[in-house]
Amino acid sequence: MTNSNIQLIECVTIANEDYLQSLLAVGFYGLALKAELHPLVSHLDFSNTQTKILLLEDELPAIAKQGITISSLATAYQAGATRFYSAIKGYGGYLPTEKLLTFFQAQQLPTGINLLAFESAYNESLHQVTTNR
Repeated sequence: MTNSNIQLIECVTIANEDYLQSLLAVGFYGLALKAELHPLVSHLDFSNTQTKILLLEDELPAIAKQGITISSLATAYQAGATRFYSAIKGYGGYLPTEKLLTFFQAQQLPTGINLLAFESAYNESLHQVTTNR
């Protein structure tokens, strides 16, 4: 495996400011947010991150074209894929972020992800899901 510029983009459909701020701390290349979440962005602190904010709806064609599943992840990466879309626990039908990170860790590939911050964001995502049911 030869790619070193891995871009992990977290897809977010349910969030509040605290959750989005916790995701910024993780070190994702980008956060693809559902349109109604974009007003929350102006309240976030970007001082310690280079994470890009993307509109999820604009990313859908790239996500659909990618068509990567966990079972095809190694093949896609070996074929040159460097941009991966995911969501914690696979919410919304995306690749589960935790499985994506496990794959890259097993391959000893740098992702730029702060795993402690990811754990915190993961726990916050569980809270988001239970409070938005």
